[in-house]
Formats: sequence, C-alpha cells, structure tokens
Amino acid sequence: MTGMSRPVPRAAVFGRRRAVVTGHHLASQSALHTLRAGGSLADAMISASAVLTVALPHATSLGGCGMMLYYDAAAGTVQALNGTGRAPGLAGPGAFGDGGIGPRGPSTWVVPGLVRLWEQAHRRHGRLPWASLLEDAVRHAADGLACSSEIHRNLKSARPAVVRQPGFDTLFAPGGQPLSAGDLLRQPALADTLRRIARDGADAFYGGSIARSLDAFSRTQGGLLRLDDMLAQRADWALPVSLSVRDRHIHVMPPNSLGVLMLAQLDALAPYLDEAAGPRAIAQIQIARLCLETFQRKVADPAAPWPATLEPEQVARRLASVADPAPSGARDPGDTAGIVLADDQGNALAMLQSVFQPFGSGCVDPETGILMNNRLIEFDLDPASPNVLGPGKRPVHTLNPYIVMEGGRPVMLGVSPGGVSQTTTGVQVITHACFEGLPLAEAIDAPRWSITRGGDILLEPGFAAGVARRLREAGVPVEEDSLHEFYFGSAKAIRVRPDGTLEAAADLRRQACALAD
Repeated sequence: MTGMSRPVPRAAVFGRRRAVVTGHHLASQSALHTLRAGGSLADAMISASAVLTVALPHATSLGGCGMMLYYDAAAGTVQALNGTGRAPGLAGPGAFGDGGIGPRGPSTWVVPGLVRLWEQAHRRHGRLPWASLLEDAVRHAADGLACSSEIHRNLKSARPAVVRQPGFDTLFAPGGQPLSAGDLLRQPALADTLRRIARDGADAFYGGSIARSLDAFSRTQGGLLRLDDMLAQRADWALPVSLSVRDRHIHVMPPNSLGVLMLAQLDALAPYLDEAAGPRAIAQIQIARLCLETFQRKVADPAAPWPATLEPEQVARRLASVADPAPSGARDPGDTAGIVLADDQGNALAMLQSVFQPFGSGCVDPETGILMNNRLIEFDLDPASPNVLGPGKRPVHTLNPYIVMEGGRPVMLGVSPGGVSQTTTGVQVITHACFEGLPLAEAIDAPRWSITRGGDILLEPGFAAGVARRLREAGVPVEEDSLHEFYFGSAKAIRVRPDGTLEAAADLRRQACALAD
C-alpha cells in the first residue's frame, strides 16, 4: 500500500423494523417518516425519490427516468418496474446529420419516465394517499435547501456544453455566480410542478400543462420531444433476470438494463471466489473486461438469451493471456441517485433514478423548473447495431438495482451510481458481503477498482501488492491510488441478518445517508 490515503466512507446503522438508504439525508428522512406513518415501501420510495429530484438536481429530476426491483414478501416474488424513457417520435439516425448525437442540449432528451414509475408503483403497492407523498419535496423546493457539496463539486467540473444550455444559469448560477456549498437553492417553479402532480396525478405531468410546457420548450430550443411522446410514455412491470451463484440467487432488471452484465461477471467469478485477495481481484477485473467485450452491445438485442454466461474456457484464456485488448469501454460515467428500503414484513425495494450524465442535457424549462436528461446519447447511430436509435425505443441503460436471495428470502439488496461501473461495483460489494462474509460497512469500504471509458483500470489506494504489476504484465493499462470522483460509485445497501436485524450502510464516496429503527 502506498502513502496515499482514502477517506473512510463508512456509515452503517441497524434496525429491527425498517431500514432506509438514499443519496441524501432529507430523502432518507422523508422515506423513514413515510414508513412510520404507515406507508408501504412503494410509498416511501416515492417520497424519497421526489425529494431527491429537489435535493440532487445534478443527478436526478422529474425530467429523468428510473428502474426498480421490489420483493413482495406476501407473494414471494421479485418484480421489476421499468420507468426508463423512450426516444421521441422525431428521433432517428437521420435527425442529427453528420455531427452525431449531443452530447448535451435539447436534442438529447428521451421522454421522462420517472413519474410514470411512481404512478405504477403506487397503484400496485401504495397505501397512503398519493398527494401526501410529495409534501416534503414541495416544501423543500418552495422554501429552499442548502446546496450540497455534491452539487457544487459537479458545478465546478461542468463543461461549457452543459452550462450554456437554456435555463441552466437561472437555476444553478443565479446572479451570474455558480452556487457554492451552503447557498440556498430555491426552486419555486419546480414546487408548483410538484403541487400539480400531487393534486392531479401522473396524468398532469404527461398530458396536462406540464407536458404542454415541455413541448413548447422543446420546439423553441430545437428539440425533438413533443406532447404525443409524453402521452405515449408508460412504465412497465416485468420479470427480473436472475442467476444462482453458489447458494445465492441474484435478481437484476431485464434489458434494457446492463444488470445482466453483473450476473455474467458473478457467474464467471464463482470458481475464483476462494482465491486470495490479489488473484481474486485479477479475476474480477479480467472477467469484467471480457464481459464488456462480449455482451455489452448485445443487451439491446431482443433475440439474445438472458442470463448469458461466459464459457469457462474463455475465462481461462483471458486469465492466462500476456497481452489482451482493451474493451470497448463505456461513455463518461453517469451521476445517479439511489434508494434502498426494507421492512420487518420481509419486503425489500431497490431503485435508481437518473438524468444520465451530471446535469443531464443541461436544459431547464423555466416554466416547470424541470431539468431534462441526456439519455438519448446512449443510442447508436449505426443501422447494424441492435441499439440503433429509433422512435419509441428505449436505449441500453446503465441503471442496475439488485436483490440477493438466499433460502427464498432477500439477504441483501443494493444500488450504486457510476454508469456501466454500476455492474463492477455491484460485483465487488456482493462478493465482499455475501461470499467473504464481511460486515456490510466493511464490504462497502473495501478498496475498489473500476474501468474507465477507454478501458484503463483504476485502483483505489489499499489494493494488495502485485495486482497492478500483474495487470500490466497482461497488457492492461492501470492507474494506481486513484481517487476519481465518479468511476468508483457510491454503494447503498441493506442486508438482512440471520436474526432478522436490518443492517443498512451508506457509501460516503459520494453523499448518502442510512437510517433505521
């Protein structure tokens, strides 16, 4: 281990009745308050999710989307809810000329899907009145809250392509100066939008004055979104994709989520779980690179079977190779907000929501206060790609909530931001917690590795001696002692211990908060 230090990101709590982990303390407080008032996990998710759209607008907003896994203890089933957005009807490879898509601006929006996800979750699993679930978010938007260090850090690193977008300065640089940590962030237009959704439901967002305002904003700015696209948006219930690794059964979202890549990594890693820390890390990294090469672009192929697994011979060849090509790599990492919930009835919920890259498209509608996503850039323009852009299609998506089962009940569930590295972070946390038996906080604290857009490997301080050397000998570019702000994610997880205690942990590599009682 070198002399560099890494902040210890531990924040763990224990409870008997319920546990909550989210990306902001106000969202965690709102979720816990909702549960104490008799709300279901779906109710608590909606209240926390709405607060996150106010408190972490660089990561999530009403103009973004979400994915959710829910374990229904009474039914004994895991259910997947896909609230990701679809490409507008005007979107197609010919809509962008020779310049390609984006990366920011009004032509990078998919239809927002988050509010439809709330609606479907509440219809199936809600208990409390819909309007009551948005009260905290309305109050925080209207009264204002302190700009977090997370928002300030992202503002400092925001590129000109983001900050020059319409409406950005009004929200994030009032008076011409970017918000600093501790400054009051008030969002009165967003408060009014949330009030309308609370009063009139999701249809107010997708078919009423909010949708008409987004249509007008898009037309004015040269965007592709139209009212008809909003009216057609749905959130869909589906079966999860699952795979057994040793005696654990792991559930992820079906495609369009990249969660199936996490399953493929864990399956291929199973023979190496008993290795020492260094060799196991080498196996994790090389298997992840092989999975990205083999499966990443196939996620959009409707004919591809899932879960897909690597052949043992493929893995053995990769681990024995002395020179190995870089994987195709992911785009710049995204910024995402997560929610993980569990109760004493055995129910469990893991959910992620995002505008994709920090501040999404950068476009903020002045009438509604809604920051719009830039998820359209996840599509390909190559007609031969299964992920080719087309009207009404959902792109391959980085959101990857997961639930780990053992003996027919949840034993761990989690989420993490970080683009495609959500899958590699999940592999590491699950390995530490479920297969090595580390306490959940230690599993999250452990030094982590990640993969950059170009295929380089980043190692946090504290990795076993020889890992970097052996990777370089295999031809893998490595950066040691990395403290990158985005690639390592920020895991949020709950574990159900054998005695029924709920162990909740928040990874403070980014802002997060765990609560329990």
